[in-house]
Amino acid sequence: MKNLVKNIFIIIILVLLFIKRPIIISNIINGIDLWKRSVFPSIFPIIIISDLILSSNLINIISNIFGPLFSKIFKLSKYSSYVFLMSLLSGSPTNAKYILDLLNNKAIDNKEAIKVLSMSLNYNPLLILSITTYLKYEDRLYLIIVNIISNLIIGLFNRNYKCNINNNSIKSKKFNIVESINNSINILLLILGSIITFITLSSIIPIKHPLISGILEITNGLNIINNIDYLYKYKMIFTSILMGFGGFSILIQIKSIFKDTSLDYSLYYKSRIIHIIIMILFCYVRLYF
Repeated sequence: MKNLVKNIFIIIILVLLFIKRPIIISNIINGIDLWKRSVFPSIFPIIIISDLILSSNLINIISNIFGPLFSKIFKLSKYSSYVFLMSLLSGSPTNAKYILDLLNNKAIDNKEAIKVLSMSLNYNPLLILSITTYLKYEDRLYLIIVNIISNLIIGLFNRNYKCNINNNSIKSKKFNIVESINNSINILLLILGSIITFITLSSIIPIKHPLISGILEITNGLNIINNIDYLYKYKMIFTSILMGFGGFSILIQIKSIFKDTSLDYSLYYKSRIIHIIIMILFCYVRLYF
């Protein structure tokens, strides 16, 4: 019975792909254009810089400066402060790449990895500013800032989630520009593939609503908000919800980066629910006070 349902579902998808082929092709081209204009230029240099940091003693310097306070407040190792600070610049899913670097260096364990992942769903500021032009500039900045605050609040909610804290120094590794570029391109192609996959799925769904499309792929949802004439307050609310959730596309990208690990994502899922609620509350304050 399970296989029958699966086969019927696949057939339906194939039929819809054939029927809606022109729309799907158009949306895929738009997705590639979005990746080319906004995602690639904003994320590629940050990933290269993160590899440069790992090749120097800078990661220990950053962690020694911000780590003690971060550790005291959130009960995390000092290196988690490095992940959070870097996520403010590059956002998700590159935060997963920084966490994986720490896992590979045995600076953190799996439990701390998921704990810091749950509180670092940030976005590249330039990317958010460029794709939410339907909002006033000050409101775009407001949402970026309250998203950071929301992540910190989530860190407080998850404070007592136990993990083994290791504050040993990380040894720097030799920087290889070819390897760094290769890793960067792989991550960016993963992002592109996820964007196209979920844009394709949203194209064959008969209901065209930014929340439905954004739950699948956040940038596509934000583009729909931009192209449909909603009341301004609804644009703010929808954007807040999508930023709080992040979308299944980002989740798949994160899981792909951690494909060789065995992380338990239950804390991450719970944190997204809290994130959405906090973002809606902050949005309400902005609109009505």
